[in-house]
Amino acid sequence: MIKINYENEKTVEVDDLDLSLLEISLANDIPHVHACGGMARCSTCRVIVLDNHENALPPNKREKSLAKKKGFESNIRLGCQMKVKGPLKLRRLVLDNSDIRLSAQNSETTGKVKELAIMFTDIRNFTSFSENNLCYDIVHILNRYFFEMGRVINNNSGYIDKYMGDGIMAIFGLESDDGAESCKSAVKTALEMFSVLEDLNNYLEKYFNTRFKIGVGIHYGEAVVGELGHPSRMQFSAIGDVVNIASRVESATKAAGAPLLITESVYSKTKDVIKTGKIIKEMELKGKQDKYTLYEVLDMK
Repeated sequence: MIKINYENEKTVEVDDLDLSLLEISLANDIPHVHACGGMARCSTCRVIVLDNHENALPPNKREKSLAKKKGFESNIRLGCQMKVKGPLKLRRLVLDNSDIRLSAQNSETTGKVKELAIMFTDIRNFTSFSENNLCYDIVHILNRYFFEMGRVINNNSGYIDKYMGDGIMAIFGLESDDGAESCKSAVKTALEMFSVLEDLNNYLEKYFNTRFKIGVGIHYGEAVVGELGHPSRMQFSAIGDVVNIASRVESATKAAGAPLLITESVYSKTKDVIKTGKIIKEMELKGKQDKYTLYEVLDMK
């Protein structure tokens, strides 16, 4: 007799280990959702194994196929296919009709934790440019700017998360577990963006009598990544304190008078390959209680 703990529901005792987890649930009056009838086609019966992972038997071919399609982590299992050999703790992930509707979307990934380098950029004084130019010109220039900056980000294995007015949020490290490489790519991207901006500024000065300056902030740490939003417009994104701090660091470039600032976590992984300028100790970031040491990056060695 083994015990299975359904977190926030109840613990059941099982003596027939030939049953699937879904069959165990239904036999014990647990309303385990299984929209496709337990055929490993819909994933609504999925659970997350929280403890004693070794007591869940390895996934069979059908479960592996759907898990690969959905991008499940190894601790996300299909209740209709999973069998157990010992006690474990788990949580059902689809609990009501709203969950079922979301599960029906062809999501490429579930939420997962990953260490990433997050970059925020912003054009200085863009509001004044907007106030003094035609709508057509504003959109045209922004799109030209986003094209050039996006090309640099893409060339350095970055992922453009979103545009916020004239700002950009980019992620580095989605396809790698090498934090140093992710941070180096982010810093290299920022420096190349400054270089590309010079060419764009020659154009702006000639036709619009203006030049852009940008501020860039980079932070490295743990983020939660996954597809977020309404089912009609899901978007892959990263959330967490690492994102908030990166945004605050970019804002700090104004007061610091430094176009590119990185945090200690980025500096520790790139110090052998970068040239630094100002070191700003005990910098207060908006909305954060802690104080941070920020480093101005001048170039790559």
